Amino acid sequence: MKLNQLTISNFKGIRHLTIDLDGQDANIYADNALGKTTILDAWSWLLFDKDSSGAKDFNIKTLNENGEAMHMLDHSVEAVVQMETDPLPVVLRKVYREKWTKKRGSADKVFDGHTTEYQINGVPTSKGEYQAYIAEIAPENIFRMLTTPVFFSEQLTWQARRELLVNAFGEVSDEEIMAANPELAPLEERLQ
Repeated sequence: MKLNQLTISNFKGIRHLTIDLDGQDANIYADNALGKTTILDAWSWLLFDKDSSGAKDFNIKTLNENGEAMHMLDHSVEAVVQMETDPLPVVLRKVYREKWTKKRGSADKVFDGHTTEYQINGVPTSKGEYQAYIAEIAPENIFRMLTTPVFFSEQLTWQARRELLVNAFGEVSDEEIMAANPELAPLEERLQ
């Protein structure tokens, strides 16, 4: 999968940003607290409903100058991606918005929670269908290992790390390890 374009609107501290990548590699440089992690959080939220550290409960709302959430804004992330197996690009879009309802007999609308809308190529889809599509094109563990340097060592259990390594390189026996590393010979005696 190649990222052609990422558009972020009202996501955390970013009011509006479009990054045109055209499937090319990119490096994002900036001073601290200028939005580098927010860009990665937006991309991760679009794909997995989590921020870049893997947290599900994080605030994506835009804050005002007093640090309070701004209301009645759509918070959205859209990506145009190119799959190796498809000549046409795919547009993924997610919108998080507040629900406001007017109670019967009341003049004012009252906040009534949030809703998240999912779209693939402009077609609304259920959360389950969206997640199944994403799982096919970008398995979360693989994505996180490629985008987060410490994911493998800090966020996976030792069992998951071992399983990934065995799947990638095959099982290695104690005998093979000892034969390849003569300095481990004393350890072989202790293991028996």
